[in-house]
Amino acid sequence: MKNLCVFLLALLLFACFDESSVTQAYREKEYDPDFGWRKGDFIPVLDESKSFGGLKSIYHVGDRIVLVDDYWSSNEYTSLEPGTNTPRVFASKIGSTHWDALVSSEWIRYVYGDSTGLYAGTQLSGKVLKYDFDRSTWDVIYAHPFDSLGLYNVYGIAIYQGRPVVCLAGFEDRTDKRNETIKLAMKMQTDTGWVDITYNYDSPKENPMQFHKGVELNGKLYTISGARGMWRYGGSWKKIEKTPIPNWATWVDKNDTTEGIMDIVVHKNKIYVIGQYSSTSILEYDESLDLWNPIDSVIETYNETIDTTDPFADPYRGHRVYKSGPFNRFSLASDGKHLFVAGSDAAPYVYMGDYGEPYGNEEKGWRWFFGNLCSHLSCLVRDASFDMVAVGDTLYVANWEALLKFPLKDLDEAISDQESYPSIE
Repeated sequence: MKNLCVFLLALLLFACFDESSVTQAYREKEYDPDFGWRKGDFIPVLDESKSFGGLKSIYHVGDRIVLVDDYWSSNEYTSLEPGTNTPRVFASKIGSTHWDALVSSEWIRYVYGDSTGLYAGTQLSGKVLKYDFDRSTWDVIYAHPFDSLGLYNVYGIAIYQGRPVVCLAGFEDRTDKRNETIKLAMKMQTDTGWVDITYNYDSPKENPMQFHKGVELNGKLYTISGARGMWRYGGSWKKIEKTPIPNWATWVDKNDTTEGIMDIVVHKNKIYVIGQYSSTSILEYDESLDLWNPIDSVIETYNETIDTTDPFADPYRGHRVYKSGPFNRFSLASDGKHLFVAGSDAAPYVYMGDYGEPYGNEEKGWRWFFGNLCSHLSCLVRDASFDMVAVGDTLYVANWEALLKFPLKDLDEAISDQESYPSIE
């Protein structure tokens, strides 16, 4: 009996210490339905494995919120297993609890929405769709000409001067040889139809820029790519200065041209991006100097005992950069006053570098607005948040597990017990 009591006590202690630091910090807080985080009325149906089916994107389209999940299914072109990304799209009027599934007979692979409408791009067929909410149907607004030597995917849609700009790409498919030369096409809608704005590229020598998102600022379109950085369009395309890589990052070849950018947003008339990988810096673009400024790398340490000439030494050469934000970053958003980043933590962070009253401006500082997300060992969600959008006085967050809502009037109080900078022990 004594041994049983000791065992049960050990289990209790283990449970207490195994409890996440997040829950420990907030376990004594009562959940207040009139303050802070609220779980929205949309909860995705995850696959049994929990590995797909969660929320990945969110858009504000007119008077509606649109959600896109990360669903995978079988496809006749691939396999009978769920190996093809087939995202599902859902929409609801703001303030309503009713959600509609926006289904299509086309193979949708990409979705984008803003004040001009809701758009989708297809796999293989190179079609651009726009949703008509009055008729509850997807209309084809552009179909790339059929090419017997290749099929095109829509990789990105951006809005420039109120009209969609589309990036399509594919490979040649030939019987005489395996030709993996990328074929790129960029089309822009105008008053007289669709025009080609593809830039000149040498595909055998370079991977052409295939943008996945874009924003408009000062009459120019800025697009970001998973491999070729940021580009600007204003009648012609121009490659923007490469996002910085530290000179001590010896694992990166100096001639390496790979440069991915994960997300982009306009905040207070400036461009901000998430850099090469989800764990890299948040950067502010200085348009006048064509330079990038990290706004979250606050502490760097260096181990001087490491032999930098040793080929087997730490490739970071002892450098460690501590960032004041989530370890992985997936999305940026702005409400016009505040800049937010969402990532591997369930709740987003807010930028303190231009926050203003009542905290002033704390350069390179970020605070987590966790608030009432957890109370008494129970959390609204625990998984990562992949996207978000500010609509009026509410921040809508596409968390993997559910739609979250945060009233921005509670932001000052929600971050009052948070630190703007990481502590290094």
